[in-house]
Amino acid sequence: MSDASIMRPGRQAPEYVTSPDMAAFTIGQIVIALLADGGEVSLETVRKQLIRVSMGHGRTLDARVSAEMALGALDYIKSRLLANKLRICPDC
Repeated sequence: MSDASIMRPGRQAPEYVTSPDMAAFTIGQIVIALLADGGEVSLETVRKQLIRVSMGHGRTLDARVSAEMALGALDYIKSRLLANKLRICPDC
């Protein structure tokens, strides 16, 4: 799955799920689920699971994470990574 096919224009999370606290809760739920399944936890595995949930391909462990919450967490991750990149290399 590519970001281009997942994050199409017009597909945005509602404002209430894009807060840092909600993103932390959502990401935490995904990490707990990955650990419970004995899976690897990395930025990429968390992103992939959030993408699956945002597309409606969640399993029972995702019952506490809605598609909107997953989109909000993906938006938050994307904005934080961009902010960190700009801070590290402002002229890149």
